[in-house]
Amino acid sequence: MDYEFRVIVEKVSVTSQKVVERDTIKIYDIKPPDSILDLGLRHEEQISLLSKVQSHLLAEQSKLIDPGYDACPKCGQKISKNGFKESKFHAVFSDHKLRIQQHCCKNPECNWNSGPTTTSVFGTDIHPDLAKLQCEQGALHSYRDAASNLEKMNAQRRSINNHDRVKHLTNQVGERLSQENQEPPGEEELLVPAQELIVQVDGGHIPTKEKDKRSFEALAGIIYRPTCIELVDQHHRRITDKSCVISAKDDELQTIKTYLYNAALRQGLCKETRITALADGASNCWSVILALGPHCHSLELILDWFHIAKKFQNIKNALGENFSESLEKAKWSLWHRNVDESLQKLTLIRDNITDEQKRSKLKGLQDYLENNRDYLINYDEREKANKPFTSQVAESHIDSIINARHKRKQKMQWTREGAHNVLQIRALMASDEWEEKWLEYVMPSLEKTA
Repeated sequence: MDYEFRVIVEKVSVTSQKVVERDTIKIYDIKPPDSILDLGLRHEEQISLLSKVQSHLLAEQSKLIDPGYDACPKCGQKISKNGFKESKFHAVFSDHKLRIQQHCCKNPECNWNSGPTTTSVFGTDIHPDLAKLQCEQGALHSYRDAASNLEKMNAQRRSINNHDRVKHLTNQVGERLSQENQEPPGEEELLVPAQELIVQVDGGHIPTKEKDKRSFEALAGIIYRPTCIELVDQHHRRITDKSCVISAKDDELQTIKTYLYNAALRQGLCKETRITALADGASNCWSVILALGPHCHSLELILDWFHIAKKFQNIKNALGENFSESLEKAKWSLWHRNVDESLQKLTLIRDNITDEQKRSKLKGLQDYLENNRDYLINYDEREKANKPFTSQVAESHIDSIINARHKRKQKMQWTREGAHNVLQIRALMASDEWEEKWLEYVMPSLEKTA
């Protein structure tokens, strides 16, 4: 016995349950599948079927759209229906045309006619879920790659997903986020006062469009409570609740200082809070962290062991295996806060090298440690006491927030403003707040764009 599979839509009276309208939108033959490709519907067919269902639903909904006219807005006289006007609507995976009721003024001397559109009624002709996808793609990928990814999701090319559109919307949303980050959090956002907080500040360089410059620096700050560090396994931890902020603005660090302070407030900063701060040793990072000093009980500054270990590894790679053991001994001394002993061992290594480039690299490491001597601690004791000493625990390290989007193989160049706006969305994602808050930023941006 042969069968076929029908996809049918029905318009049914709620009170009587009588079928008022019935339409078969697709018929499929039911055949034995010859391969895995024959199971179910292919990607393109799924999108096509969804588009047809959407069209039927939209046809019914558009009849009920109220353009908002009770009387003529021009003369105040009564109005009457005057046919329908087609208007564009862009759903998540398909594009449609709605037929919206038009009106005209009954006063022959007025001649007012309405021309309602999706945008005039709702403020935009793009569904917010589509705008959300565009923002996410624009924040995570190059704008051209974002447009290409959206095309693959849709199994077709849609003009609404062009890279200029993605870029414009991403910038609009990022700009709104940037403005909000300048404002102190409201009472409803504040957590209970925190006894302890951990702060990490780091920087990353972004290729620039500015003349006579190769790059500019963006600074990122991450702040969280020690109690929010969760053990995943023997070697990995994750942070269950954190606030991430980033700034690429050239304003003598004022923006990132404001962002970090407001983020600290959201995490429970108060006059009784003890802050442990980790940084890579750059003076601008310490400067940003020190801005929190007047607002807390105490501020302990620590040179991030993650960056120390990375610098030792770079030197080891440059010098080769012959000096590997000696470098490990210098690193071990530093781990136990025997700073002078570590520096002496590095000097001894340097004295046994004739290559000036390698000697220079060692001198750079020594200068780095000397310049940050005040922030070196006994890392061994700290690890045994289960206290923070490295930024490695944070999944949202600078590489995942800045470099993953702005330092790709493609020759991408940025303005400070453009990079800053994109980074605001990435920071909200890194804070695990995007899914909860995206609508309040996307909707106003859509209406502004329209």
